[in-house]
Amino acid sequence: MQKLTQLFWLLTVISLLLIWPSAFAQEEAVEPQVSADSLDAPSDAQQRPSRKYVELSIRGPLAEVRPTFVFSAQVKTLRSITKQIDKIRKDDEVAGVLLKIGGLGIGWAKLQELRDKIIQLRSGGVEVISYLESGGNAEYLLACAADRIVLMPTGMVGLTGLRAEVMFYKGLLDKLDIKADMYTVGKYKSALEPFMRDSMSEAQREVLNAILDDLYAQQVEMLANGRGEIDAALAADLIDQGPFTAEEAYQTKLVDALQYYDELVQSLEGRAAEKIEVVSRHGKKSTEAPELIGFAGFMRLFSMLTSSKKPTSGAGKPKIALIYATGPIMPDAPTNPFSTGQVITPGVVAKALREAREDSDIQAVIMRIDSPGGSAVASDIIWREVLLTQREKPLVVSMSDVAGSGGYYIAMAAGTIVAEPGTITGSIGVLGGKLNLKGFYNKIGLTKTVITRGKNANLYSDYGDFTPTERERLQKLLETIYQDFVRKTAEGRDKTEAEIHELAQGRIWTGKQAKKIGLVDELGGLDTALAIAKKQIGLDRADEIDIIILPKPKTFFETLIEDMEMDIRIPMMSHLPMPTPIEGTLSNFYWLHLFANESVAAVMPFEIVIR
Repeated sequence: MQKLTQLFWLLTVISLLLIWPSAFAQEEAVEPQVSADSLDAPSDAQQRPSRKYVELSIRGPLAEVRPTFVFSAQVKTLRSITKQIDKIRKDDEVAGVLLKIGGLGIGWAKLQELRDKIIQLRSGGVEVISYLESGGNAEYLLACAADRIVLMPTGMVGLTGLRAEVMFYKGLLDKLDIKADMYTVGKYKSALEPFMRDSMSEAQREVLNAILDDLYAQQVEMLANGRGEIDAALAADLIDQGPFTAEEAYQTKLVDALQYYDELVQSLEGRAAEKIEVVSRHGKKSTEAPELIGFAGFMRLFSMLTSSKKPTSGAGKPKIALIYATGPIMPDAPTNPFSTGQVITPGVVAKALREAREDSDIQAVIMRIDSPGGSAVASDIIWREVLLTQREKPLVVSMSDVAGSGGYYIAMAAGTIVAEPGTITGSIGVLGGKLNLKGFYNKIGLTKTVITRGKNANLYSDYGDFTPTERERLQKLLETIYQDFVRKTAEGRDKTEAEIHELAQGRIWTGKQAKKIGLVDELGGLDTALAIAKKQIGLDRADEIDIIILPKPKTFFETLIEDMEMDIRIPMMSHLPMPTPIEGTLSNFYWLHLFANESVAAVMPFEIVIR
């Protein structure tokens, strides 16, 4: 049945693409209209030297890796934006950038990495002007990395402080006659508290306050550093006054001008002797939509779906592998080609690490991690491959928004760990358990008859609590894995197990805090990790290299066929709907299905996003 369903979807996609050629069309460059009169004699504007301004739009969520599915081709990645900024910086013809910001869906680390890129662009002599139609904390903090901020006259600046929200489910579970039989190792491992408590524990409150204190200080610092007339004290005062109308934002010097976008462009024309040329597709070639009608069109479509972009390689350049580990860490499972979600599985990541390790042309490895953790067993498999790779060539970890619990587990064997100040990391701890649904089943008229062989055969059953012997075995498993986690962290960070235990116990840290306590080596983004890797193989920061992306992207058909060839379908996270990220709200129902297959998990206690 599964294979028939997949075949149906395959035929459906092909049919849709055959009648929807515009799905593959790229935006065509619009040729400027030239009148006959203008050809007779050049105007004053044509005689003036030109100043090129590049229009750069940063909107929506920015993924680490582009999804496989063809209809997700327009999803932007963080690296595609940073590479575009690098190209602009190296273009001597570019005088400025018009940075259009809106509706960002990113965490603190991605925000700080983008800010660093904008500041680097300005340091090279390129003027950067941020344009906001409206914006919240994330949009404004990115905007204030520019030279100037222009706000739409009817917009607003939603600059507010930070908050943490934790929703507790125990009352709901009690009403439904559902009992949470769950256990953790680590004083601060609070991911399961909402199922067992109706209010916040003191340990969880302590951690949340420490995280908010640090992130709030970073927010104040970013604001003050970005606005020359605003110091830290005034920045804190302004945050207390927000949000702001457009006029209020202008009067308090949060923005430099109130203009519509066309007025901004006109103002650039009027302030200098040079004419202004605004370029919206800098460095991108114009292509026409391919013809997909008839047999020839079908063959073009087939070629699109079965071919993948091959990386260009410069002859003689040193090679560094870049391995992406993005999403929850799950046991090996078929890849879903219709999902836009990303997961980390040992089969894929371990293979990429082995390939990088065994390729003599690759001199160093960077592993980019953006993960809240997941399966303890899968994390350990990946950890082992990281350790083996680090023994043979330099391996640097670059942490994105989050690399906690299992996400930290797979990083700790690296030679160097790099994180942004706002990265969420640590959470060295484990948890396990189940929901007892017997009362709920009985409430709605369902009953089960269970027949077992073996004393602990009911360990994973949802029709009863753990027995004393089952509970003893689960606690033993949790404690053993936690001790192993601590031991391996101590070895990787060159500390004693006692020192790591004090930093562990499930506690999360910002990247800035983690740097102070030794869980992280350096603060910075992917550029910093690349510079460290270059230094470790004897190169200067400015030396050119080839970056080899691993695992290599698969074509749409390769992904679909691999899934169809699997005889057993293993439940995977990307088949479930992603929870809506709310500031500080626990997403713990997202992990419950993992317990149906594994007794122990290493996951983050909560999710932090910027609004």
